[in-house]
Amino acid sequence: MLKHFYYKSNNINYSQMKLIKLINILKYKNIEYIINLLGNMKNKGAICLKQIILNAYNQNFSKIESQKKNVYLKNIIINKSIMFKKIRPAPQCRTNKIKKQFVKIILILKK
Repeated sequence: MLKHFYYKSNNINYSQMKLIKLINILKYKNIEYIINLLGNMKNKGAICLKQIILNAYNQNFSKIESQKKNVYLKNIIINKSIMFKKIRPAPQCRTNKIKKQFVKIILILKK
């Protein structure tokens, strides 16, 4: 009786490549272990992922502490989302285009 729960988070303002490095460490691990591991890291991506994983857990499961040991992170999917574009002035009547990419994260939790 395996149940999979999905959680989707949109428009995260962080690099996709930096998140992929963190995700390879976290796949197929226990939720308790992931929260402790991300709590000790100080980069912005770890803080964002910790917050998203806690939200996914609280939304899909009751707040009983004994269940936390049985919940695993099966997979994390990162996709591109919207692109923020703006133009900045540059010297000699030119412009510089700035493109900021946002990502969306899909978590799959397994009980």
